[in-house]
Amino acid sequence: MSREKLDTIPTGKDPFAVGQLIAGVTTSTPDVGGTQIMQQPTLQVHGSSNNDNVFMVDGVQIQHIGFGGNQTGFYFNDGLMDEISYETSSLPAEAPVGGVQINMVPRDGGNTFRGSVFSTGANSSLQSDNLDDDLVKLQFKKQNRVQGVYDVNATLGGPVLRDRLWFFGTYRRWKADNYLGNTFTSTGAQAIDDQHITDATIRLTTQVHRKSKLSFHYDRSIKFRGHRPNNYITVSTNDPLSDVVQTTQLNYIGEIKWSSTITNRLLAEAAIFTLPVNYSLSFEPDAAPDAVATFDQTRSAIYGVSPRQDNNTARMFTYAANISYITGTHALKAGLQVRTGYSQELFTSRGDIVQVIVNDLANSVRLLNTPSGHKEEGINAGLFIQDSWRFSRLTINPGLRYEHFGMSIPAQSAPAGTWIGARDFPAQNDIVNWNTISPRIGFSWDVFGDGETALKGGVSRYDRLEGITLVQPLNQRSIAFQTCPWTDGNNDLRAQNSEIAFTRCSGSLLPTLGKVDPNLKRPHQWEYTVMIQRQLAQNTAVSVGYYGRRFSDLYTTVNALVPPTAYAPVTITNPLTSQPLIVYNQDPTTRGAVQNQLTTIPDLRQTYNGVEFQVNTRMSKATVFGGLTIGRDYGDQDSGDLNNPNNRINNTGNIGFDSPYQIRGGFTYRLPSALQLSGSVRESSGLPQTRVFTVTTANVPGLTQVTQNVQVAQRGEFRYPWVNLVDLRLTRAFKAGRTKIEPTLDLFNVFNNNAVTSAVTTIGSSLGRPSAIVMGRLLRVGGHVTF
Repeated sequence: MSREKLDTIPTGKDPFAVGQLIAGVTTSTPDVGGTQIMQQPTLQVHGSSNNDNVFMVDGVQIQHIGFGGNQTGFYFNDGLMDEISYETSSLPAEAPVGGVQINMVPRDGGNTFRGSVFSTGANSSLQSDNLDDDLVKLQFKKQNRVQGVYDVNATLGGPVLRDRLWFFGTYRRWKADNYLGNTFTSTGAQAIDDQHITDATIRLTTQVHRKSKLSFHYDRSIKFRGHRPNNYITVSTNDPLSDVVQTTQLNYIGEIKWSSTITNRLLAEAAIFTLPVNYSLSFEPDAAPDAVATFDQTRSAIYGVSPRQDNNTARMFTYAANISYITGTHALKAGLQVRTGYSQELFTSRGDIVQVIVNDLANSVRLLNTPSGHKEEGINAGLFIQDSWRFSRLTINPGLRYEHFGMSIPAQSAPAGTWIGARDFPAQNDIVNWNTISPRIGFSWDVFGDGETALKGGVSRYDRLEGITLVQPLNQRSIAFQTCPWTDGNNDLRAQNSEIAFTRCSGSLLPTLGKVDPNLKRPHQWEYTVMIQRQLAQNTAVSVGYYGRRFSDLYTTVNALVPPTAYAPVTITNPLTSQPLIVYNQDPTTRGAVQNQLTTIPDLRQTYNGVEFQVNTRMSKATVFGGLTIGRDYGDQDSGDLNNPNNRINNTGNIGFDSPYQIRGGFTYRLPSALQLSGSVRESSGLPQTRVFTVTTANVPGLTQVTQNVQVAQRGEFRYPWVNLVDLRLTRAFKAGRTKIEPTLDLFNVFNNNAVTSAVTTIGSSLGRPSAIVMGRLLRVGGHVTF
């Protein structure tokens, strides 16, 4: 996506929102006019893993090693980007993983002072109402909608020393305050998710030699979110008092990059990059000091106060170097990429307890081992070599990548809490130590030798991207809980110690030291692609391609002290089908036995098969691009304790962001009177849903687990509805010398689609109740000035 296209097509001006226009890319949170860009969504393409997103600035990988390894912990200044490139299939050996790879190429200053100011905004009066009777019948009283959004972005670049040293700077402030669907305050007012980000960037570029360039990059970001859903228990609805306040302590990108054209065939590059991510998720200040969190499993809701507050610190370093050698028949490239870093989270909880209610009745309590937390550190290093080798009409692209991935848990401690004493834990060094080799090969054949018909394809092996969540379950300081039966004798929905059956608690506040299965393997995938592309006339290209993926060596964390043989089958009635359903009761002698173990589950499989049609055309007054993708993402969910046979029930089905049919496209058209119309189309099948039933002692008397969730239908048997999003932009350029002024009108969700994107999936009185829908039609008014 060039700067021109980024400024032309209507989007939320964010690499994640722009990426949703690419054929084959899916997400769970479709953006409408920049309303969803305050929390980075996950992008998948052609069945790729959630983990497999790679973000780069100027060719240098930037996401930190925390969480699943697939997050940047940073929000990007659109004014910085000269272009954004997206790679989605048949990636070269330089690419670490096989999903969506985003490279944001920054702008540099030059010998002429140039700048720009962009501004756009909207409020609730510029949004259409898309709440209809069908949604109201599903108990959806108020839809999620805009209170106010704006985006202000200024840039300036030019010379410091002409022909020697240049600068480029940009400032951005953007906000998206949204009313939350079906969520209300204690006064009955609709709750608001209030959030804004401020970013300032400076780049210096110097010509140290006529063949060498050095750049310095500093990008500081500050985020505030007044009502973020808690980071511990995922539910459909959060009482505003149970949210957390997100504030930033330290968050910036620092990068130094050197590049040199040593000869007309030899190019060398080297870079060092750092990213600290320090932020807090604090209890809402309006929550009562003595409030404790209450989790309503039937309604999928949290009340009272957040189950915990977090204090997060992390820092990541990237070191990269590569060299390229180009001849008439070869384009050889080799390089080194190293990511190192640590991530730490510290947790506290009100009363060190979470109350659980089912069907409006007290069911159990979770006794937490807070204060707790975890700190892990790791390294991910890669060596690669790749080539592009031309033989007449055939081009071969071979590549080979070696990766080392290591994880350690440093020594740490935790103070005493309500239910547990002070703790000290020794270091666990090199508990994961993977070394893998991934071959890749691609080809392109000019079928008739006229440059108009090409057959392309490839076979590639990719490792799955990993982060500290891999070993976090093995950290004994990490948050853990016991589940204990709770009988609310005085009906006040407030657990007293006398109401808790401490002798029947399951789980452990201090799990036995975790371990890694000696046979643990790094998950990987094989990707298979083949495509035929045809040039029609001078400015039109069409293509059809097949995309396949096969995932293997998937792992999960199991309780090694409670094997599958420790569960006895019990027959209950499936509440969805009224047919017999076998669930499993844990042996009560293993009630408090917990030892987390990372282990590869050999029988887990995930596959994707899809076909994609694309067209790109350029006419005298118009450009059009688009694609239709038909595919299926199917397999086993690789999460949860799979030693527990309850987690195996209906575990196979449609996975990830499986969307059988997708349409993506965009266009620009020059109208008379210097007007320009542009737009985009995002159509897709709804994502798969689950159906979960909470088994309690009412269903299985003497249930050791106290509560046990089981899936009573295959994932994908139920789906969210079709999403239909069409966006339009109308602009008109006015020029006065070197200054250009472009007023803009953006109309998002033209047809006022209201597809449900999130709903309660737990069997009960709230089943199917929406918590979010696609935002209604939104008009944003703005302008762009360049000089």
